[in-house]
Amino acid sequence: MEDDLTPPAPQSEQRHDTSPRAGARGRRLSIRPGVVLALAVAAALIVFVVQNGSEVPVKWWFVEVDGPLWAVIVVAAVAGAVLSEIVGWVAGRRRRRRRRR
Repeated sequence: MEDDLTPPAPQSEQRHDTSPRAGARGRRLSIRPGVVLALAVAAALIVFVVQNGSEVPVKWWFVEVDGPLWAVIVVAAVAGAVLSEIVGWVAGRRRRRRRRR
């Protein structure tokens, strides 16, 4: 019977899968649909900002300012979203009060 007398390979010579697509235990990482959607929205937003950089006058009550069109639209959209959340919160609160009675 012959014994194998070759020494084992040192730790540094052992091969490991270090590719960026390999996860824990050899699982492959995949791109999630939410990430793809977020990247698409970010790209669309960048195009929107670049195409709508002209200055526009904005009048609101007694205030008049000039600002980039993209900023005016984004501020209006954020204000609309906040107002929508506030109205939804108030309506939900009233609904919960009615259920308690």
